[in-house]
Amino acid sequence: MFFYLGIQYKLIPLLGIRSKLIISAHVFFMSSTFYIVHHEFKVGKAEKWWETAYGAMAPGGGWDDAVAANKEKGFFNHSANAVTKTGPIYCFWEVKDGISAEEFQEFIDGPSGPGFGQDALMNICKPIDSSLMNGQTPYPPVFS
Repeated sequence: MFFYLGIQYKLIPLLGIRSKLIISAHVFFMSSTFYIVHHEFKVGKAEKWWETAYGAMAPGGGWDDAVAANKEKGFFNHSANAVTKTGPIYCFWEVKDGISAEEFQEFIDGPSGPGFGQDALMNICKPIDSSLMNGQTPYPPVFS
């Protein structure tokens, strides 16, 4: 289990400390793992995938329901970062504690994952070792 170190800059009474700006640290024990997912489009699949993605994100397209359902299953996408319309796309996902890397890969490759069940993406999932950055995570955790 990792921890998240959220740092907030606050001006607080000096309490005998010479610095005028003190960093206040909050430690939360993490009950999740972060992943960077590298998505590459399979040949000829990008255009239909984008049409589906834009349709899903449009009002009434079901995006909010899918995000809520995935979060309930223990998966949360913090951001999707497309380099070009033909790929790659890099996403930051958070996975609730107790879900294995294999289970996450199954989710990412499955119909509830970012491929919309189209078999359009090759997905490479890499867990982030937040201990290398003293517990700092790419985003504040949603699972606690």
